[in-house]
Amino acid sequence: MIRLAGGRAVAYDQTCLIVDLMAPLGLFGNHLAAFDAGARCFRDVLRDLGLDARVGPVAGEYCAGEHSVNARGQVKVVGIAQRAMRRARLLTACIVLEKPDRLRPVVDAVYGAMMLEWSPETLGSVRDEGAQGTLDDIVHELVTGLQYRHSAWALPQTTSIRSALA
Repeated sequence: MIRLAGGRAVAYDQTCLIVDLMAPLGLFGNHLAAFDAGARCFRDVLRDLGLDARVGPVAGEYCAGEHSVNARGQVKVVGIAQRAMRRARLLTACIVLEKPDRLRPVVDAVYGAMMLEWSPETLGSVRDEGAQGTLDDIVHELVTGLQYRHSAWALPQTTSIRSALA
């Protein structure tokens, strides 16, 4: 599968939550402002779930980035990528919810084939960091938190076609 957003290879399965946030291109001044807003939002929502969530790279993480969301500064739990299009911006996040034991060998094989370095122990999960409840409970808390924390992306907006093309 090819992701519309940028970044390096990422592995995910049914234990991951992929969140795609669309916004008008001008909502954030530039791609760094959008990354900053998105990363802070995911960090804050994970803190609400009881995680010691931080923004920043973890040494040896897959798809390394300044806007990764990590736990305790030790494991990556959210990867964020984005793509700017003509009039819109897509920010997409991959949140690992459950134990990443099945994901690590996939990333290891792909990164090995691409001759990229990474440390498998840096791939963490929301569950491993103490999030409680069923997967449905955790997903509900994440989505509700995103709606509360970042309404500019979370609330649908209607625009006439004429004003969108102007």
